[in-house]
Amino acid sequence: MSNAIEHFSRARIDDTTLQVMADSQKGLARLIEEEKSVIRHYVGLGHWPHKRVNMFVIENLKPLVAQIKRTTAVSSIVAEDVDCRPMVNVYDAADLSECAVFVNRGMLERDGTWGDALALRALLAHEHGHPLSENETVHAARELAVEISEDGAVSEASVGDILHLLANQICLHAPQEVFANEIAIRAGFGSALFHLNRDAVAKSRLGVSKRPTLVQSLDKRVAEGKLSAEQTAALLLIVDLQAHLGFALETAAFLRAGHPREAKALEESLSEGVWVHLDPEAKRLYETLREHYLRLKGNLTPAQTKAWASEVLAFLADVLRQKNLPVRFEAVRRRPEPKQTLRSQSEPAAAHGSVSDANGGSL
Repeated sequence: MSNAIEHFSRARIDDTTLQVMADSQKGLARLIEEEKSVIRHYVGLGHWPHKRVNMFVIENLKPLVAQIKRTTAVSSIVAEDVDCRPMVNVYDAADLSECAVFVNRGMLERDGTWGDALALRALLAHEHGHPLSENETVHAARELAVEISEDGAVSEASVGDILHLLANQICLHAPQEVFANEIAIRAGFGSALFHLNRDAVAKSRLGVSKRPTLVQSLDKRVAEGKLSAEQTAALLLIVDLQAHLGFALETAAFLRAGHPREAKALEESLSEGVWVHLDPEAKRLYETLREHYLRLKGNLTPAQTKAWASEVLAFLADVLRQKNLPVRFEAVRRRPEPKQTLRSQSEPAAAHGSVSDANGGSL
């Protein structure tokens, strides 16, 4: 970690030891109390595998990104994305007695979540839902990787990395994200997650108000001969997809958990303030993915999981083809690399999201 540790504490919640290390005391007590509450709630339901939880609250997650790059086989673009997340849960899928929760304090402060106890509860409940969501389908998805074949037009538009990240998000990471959300909602954290998602939709509605500025910038590049009008349309669609398809992971989970009212409220807000400003293909793909996530089962075989993932990639490829971007995606077996297994100890040898280590660990 880059900053000096200002806080260290240890507490017992039933049979679990919570150990917290932080680079700042500011606002920390609220987070710790929410973490204790979440642990106590899961323990009470009998769905708690951990004997020890290590929490690291730091300004940003760049130190974790560096460790992921050194110790796992994930791509750089996926590793870098970890620093864009509010929290990451690192654990060994083969031994759930311990986990490490890394909290991106700087990001939470910037987006206003740091002072919102209910939003913090939702984030913690979701992150702790990751190890609880380990099942045959999640294990099978972890063994897959996405390969992308790009043509010249795609390369010129510099969207290869974005598409790779997007494909991982809506395809390979989606099963665990949906299952983790569903578990948290069924465990009694539905109101907290709805509060968090409602805030996320509100921020998206605010964000799309800035879209005309992006359009003007791209139009300028077209006028300068640096981009074609066709490439501009494709770039705008990809930006729309990257920013908003993740909502399908949320609404599908509410529907799976038997909370249609919350899903409907989120979708109504998206329809009124987000989809109307975007490429219509973005909403259509969102709806397709939501329905596909509803059909997810926790006991899919590796072959069935690969077929399910291939369908997701086909949906994405079909939408891109509408903008004359003939990108080819393929779900393939992950190639193991001789790297160290990531560990989640109080001195980390080394994630809302799940980055997988080729040796079986999970982030």
